[in-house]
Amino acid sequence: MERQTFTAVYPHRMRFSQYDGAHFLVYINEAPAQYKPDEESEAVPGFAYTGDQSDGGTLIECDALDRDKLINGIIRTRYLQTEEDAIKTHQIQVLQSLAGLEAGEMSEEKAADYAQEWAEFQAFRQAAIEVVTGWLEEE
Repeated sequence: MERQTFTAVYPHRMRFSQYDGAHFLVYINEAPAQYKPDEESEAVPGFAYTGDQSDGGTLIECDALDRDKLINGIIRTRYLQTEEDAIKTHQIQVLQSLAGLEAGEMSEEKAADYAQEWAEFQAFRQAAIEVVTGWLEEE
């Protein structure tokens, strides 16, 4: 079942806040947007956020203001831990196959699929790192 998402536009960049003892509310999936508070106002440059909360934020599991925990919480918005483990296992299988250590041969198509999923995971992980680093540098 797909989670419902919401988009909200703000005149400034949003940050994160502690929601409760086990969660933080973060604003990810940032995109440039035009902010217009009402019908009479002129639109100004702003920022749009899309998330699972009605204000465009995303609730992540994170129990403390900690760089690694924030990054992990963002990663979990797209990948369950078991999915991440499978992607890492596939990458190990590719490397073992290339080194001749894998018991059976891996098809080029399968190796390409595994390389693609690894690249997508790494790109998302790097984006999460950059977002959190930016937040913490502003502290």
